[in-house]
Amino acid sequence: MKLFSVKKIVIAAAAVALLGSITAVAAGHIASQVSHSSALDQVRDYDKIGEVSQEAGFSFPSLETFSNGFSFRYALPIESSDCDEEGNVIRSYKTVGLTYSDGTQEIDFFIDQNLSASPEDSGDPLGVHPVWSGEKAGIPMTVTQTVYKFVPPDYELTDEDLKLQANGDVVYSYGSDEVSTQTAYDCSFVYDGLRYVAMGFDLTLTPEELADMAAELVSSGK
Repeated sequence: MKLFSVKKIVIAAAAVALLGSITAVAAGHIASQVSHSSALDQVRDYDKIGEVSQEAGFSFPSLETFSNGFSFRYALPIESSDCDEEGNVIRSYKTVGLTYSDGTQEIDFFIDQNLSASPEDSGDPLGVHPVWSGEKAGIPMTVTQTVYKFVPPDYELTDEDLKLQANGDVVYSYGSDEVSTQTAYDCSFVYDGLRYVAMGFDLTLTPEELADMAAELVSSGK
């Protein structure tokens, strides 16, 4: 059963990567991170969002509607794991996904308690480019941009594709029905014992406006 689109899978995978450092090389250190979830676990009634908190095992801030009009669509518990270079699971933990929409675009928030590695511990992965840095609600934040090219499983990279990939200009994701290019923006930070990533594709929001949403979410829990 195909529960998620390729874009949703990329969102989750990219968020997990951004939530932690994936540059360690010593045995027993984090070399990769994986996550999985089911659409069957989605909670679409905002009044029942406490069920996701109970499943995740920790409390997190949430809003039914943001000041810019983005409204709650669903919350989702996600199973996440850190692995070493040989694929052995170092630790497992819960991540919470919150999805909001203004009717034409979506913003996904990913939150967890796994502070073993933070976004500031390493350089940005290839293809991830900072586009805004600053402070919101007293929290240092960075917004990055990544251009994804979604391609079918049998797609063969052209010379131009290979050049763009080597330069870190485009990240290729296999599994879509047709070729499309979309730009992802994310805002990642750590605050009050939780790690956050706010993420969306082809947003009409500016990078700073995405940071404003992240700050509004966190402030709702104060």
